[in-house]
Amino acid sequence: MKVKLFYTLTAATATFLLFYPVLQIVLLSLNKIPYLRIGGEFIPTIESFQWVLQQPDFWRGLLNSIIVAGTTVVIVIALALPAAYAFSRYSFKGRNSLLSFYVVFTQVSGGLGIAGLIALFAIVSALGLRNNLLALALIYAAGAIPYHTWLLKTYIDTVPKSAEEAAIIDGAGVITLLTRVVFPIMAPALAVSAILTFIGAWGELILANLFLSGENRTLILWIYSLMPNVYSVQWNRFAAAALLYAIPPVVLYVLLQRFLKRGLTYVY
Repeated sequence: MKVKLFYTLTAATATFLLFYPVLQIVLLSLNKIPYLRIGGEFIPTIESFQWVLQQPDFWRGLLNSIIVAGTTVVIVIALALPAAYAFSRYSFKGRNSLLSFYVVFTQVSGGLGIAGLIALFAIVSALGLRNNLLALALIYAAGAIPYHTWLLKTYIDTVPKSAEEAAIIDGAGVITLLTRVVFPIMAPALAVSAILTFIGAWGELILANLFLSGENRTLILWIYSLMPNVYSVQWNRFAAAALLYAIPPVVLYVLLQRFLKRGLTYVY
């Protein structure tokens, strides 16, 4: 009984710590007073949401973010899935070395720092691809493919080969094998990969701020522009924009949730 009570209290505490900041953001977005004062006067209104939804830059940024994140997901899945299948099912020269490189890349790619950003900026500028949404999606995908190749390979390793062997006996080619046999079996892992890729591209700020400007700004850049300095922020509007910004990832999670539990069980 004491153990059960301990686990219940622990779960309740963790839930409170998780949702308390979200509750404060919701209350702030519904407050007519634009100041960041927890526990202060509360005058309920939806004016902040109305203001955000009336801004053309909000809708333009939303569309740009969907284009970038959606394109990133398509590129990652299209390239990581066949690569993962090849690593899992075939032996070829350099296979282990390439897998080791993928592991190293996933560990150090996020820590390249200023030098990496300067080199990347120089390459993108030389190619004339600055302020290009698809180019930014390609950059995101390039950084994500090694990790997701490993993630999908881990799942494929657990899938029996019997269905694939039967399809090959029936004369299925590589494309047919991937699209009609492997792809449906891989649905849980693909759902995990898709939502992680989408969230990563959706919430990225540094590269987006470096390469995009004007009408090509993503939604996170527009929200960031609402905070020119800490002392002049309309915090209720900022909170409303942040909540609206969180809706697409939540919708994607709801759509894919039936696959996520099984997928996460295998890949983590």
